[in-house]
Amino acid sequence: MKESDEFLILQKYFKNLGSQYNDSSGIIVGPGDDAGLFSTNKLDLIFSTDVSNSNIHFPKSLKPELIAYRACSVAASDIPACGGTLKWLSISLVSPTTDLAWLKKFAEGLKLFTSDYKVPVIGGDLIKGRECSVSVGVCGEVNKKDFLSRGGAQEDDLIFISGTLGEARLGLKVLSSKKKNLSKEEKKYLKKFLKPKVHTSLGKNLQNIATSCIDISDGLLGDLGHICNQSNKGAEINIESIPHAGPFQDALTWGDDYELCFTAPTNREKEINNLAKSLKIKINKIGKITNTRVIKFYNGEKRVHLKQTSYNHFKK
Repeated sequence: MKESDEFLILQKYFKNLGSQYNDSSGIIVGPGDDAGLFSTNKLDLIFSTDVSNSNIHFPKSLKPELIAYRACSVAASDIPACGGTLKWLSISLVSPTTDLAWLKKFAEGLKLFTSDYKVPVIGGDLIKGRECSVSVGVCGEVNKKDFLSRGGAQEDDLIFISGTLGEARLGLKVLSSKKKNLSKEEKKYLKKFLKPKVHTSLGKNLQNIATSCIDISDGLLGDLGHICNQSNKGAEINIESIPHAGPFQDALTWGDDYELCFTAPTNREKEINNLAKSLKIKINKIGKITNTRVIKFYNGEKRVHLKQTSYNHFKK
């Protein structure tokens, strides 16, 4: 097979990724035609796209299978943040090379993701470019009455987050250090950056509990800000209640953790605690929604002012 033959590469390495899940995802026609064809179970569809670029979202030297897996994870995270069930992915790759070994490894990363989350790839595109860039489209299903938006938070709602913030930031530092003999904690941080968990079960179970939800991609400060802005509300946060690893301000502003931040009425707190136990995940109450239109952080009763802001691609 010629390394320059785009269509043979697609046919050999990318055509049947996750195809064993086509029936359960409603895919009728997958990769190979001008477009994919799929059916739905009379539910409403969620669609989102995410782009991962070399030296912005991941190191240029990262292994192709890890680039692929990570790109899928960060894109798919939007679906459970809306209370949906992930149905399929569409992958468009700008490859920095025509080397077949590199492309094969990239496809293996996609295959592992489809296996872990039991979701197929419906199609995509492949071109050669100067730098690696991966665009992932994700489709999910949800009943529109169960859709979790960012704009539903109400005054006195409690604010919760899953997991521990800051671990992905530490994982990137471990990766950049090129250290070989890693401790158990360092391995955990590295995995958090390379293969962030997609909270499929949590998102679906929050459908009738949460009033708003968002995945923490750009840092808690900014992402909670999106909830407050779209809900026309503010928030009071107790920093002592936020589980974090590494420097506190990095944990709040760096992002890449892909945990869920959500709000819920006070009378649902016990239900949320029981949900955390049943899913065997950590969920912490960190504050409450206010009518102030401002996010305030407190350490005990003392207000804390943060100097850093969340990640923004266009920040000068």
